[in-house]
Amino acid sequence: MLREEKLYTTSADYVYDELLHKILMRQIKPGEHLAEVNIAVSLGVSRTPVREALRRLASQGLLEVIPNVGAKVVSPTQKDLEDTFMVRNALEIMAVRLAVQNINPTYLAEMEEAIKQEEQALRSGDFEEYLGVNEEFHRIIAQLSGNNVLEDFIKNCIARISIYTVFTEPPVEEIIRTSLAEHKEILNAIKERDVNRAEKTMEEHIINTLNSLLLYDKKNR
Repeated sequence: MLREEKLYTTSADYVYDELLHKILMRQIKPGEHLAEVNIAVSLGVSRTPVREALRRLASQGLLEVIPNVGAKVVSPTQKDLEDTFMVRNALEIMAVRLAVQNINPTYLAEMEEAIKQEEQALRSGDFEEYLGVNEEFHRIIAQLSGNNVLEDFIKNCIARISIYTVFTEPPVEEIIRTSLAEHKEILNAIKERDVNRAEKTMEEHIINTLNSLLLYDKKNR
């Protein structure tokens, strides 16, 4: 499947997107070292935007930067996953609680559109599209919380989890189908301004996602 062409504001954004795509599509493997000069040559840019993109990926927990050696793709452990989900669970429950208080028609429409895109990802079996739409759904809720710091932390947690999802190689269709159903439940709770239900459905969604990844990780060992 061909990737949709994008317009980039900076060269660093372009490099970041290209590297993230290669990691998610397993074209760059866990533990693989990334050389600035090689990336710059292959993408036709200088080393400055490459360095900036690598720093951004490292800040999201996707790369490990080793002094005097360079950057390499992380090889996350089960504990890394569990620790990330523990933090994400607390943050997302906080976000959905605040989102219910701030809900408005514009954000509801954006969430409904994200769910439509997730349905499209399910039909096409496009895992990369699903990862992007899944992040967008949760980002909208975080943005609706009105807390920019909370939004940034949630985005970083999701990025870390996305990379682990790639490494465990779960069945794409099953993961997307389950996520879609749970997202619809979360949206309905927000629409009804039911704080308790919204928090409960979000927590169940996060826990179910963690358990699914742990299950497929064990099967692949």
